[in-house]
Amino acid sequence: MAGEYDIARRTIAGALEAATGDRAMSEDGMADALLVMLLTHMLRRRPRKDLESFIAFQLDSCGEDEFVVTRGC
Repeated sequence: MAGEYDIARRTIAGALEAATGDRAMSEDGMADALLVMLLTHMLRRRPRKDLESFIAFQLDSCGEDEFVVTRGC
């Protein structure tokens, strides 16, 4: 899935850049719009409970704490 994440990163970066360059838009407003559109799309294909679980997991994974995984030396 690395290709999907690369495309998603570029798409989001482009949308946020477009919002920043347009006085009628804001970066926060664009982020909200992107999230709403994605959630709407995902709800067509996944049960709400599955999506809620996925979002909760992602929110937990994106927390402020960053853990470094190391292997025995």
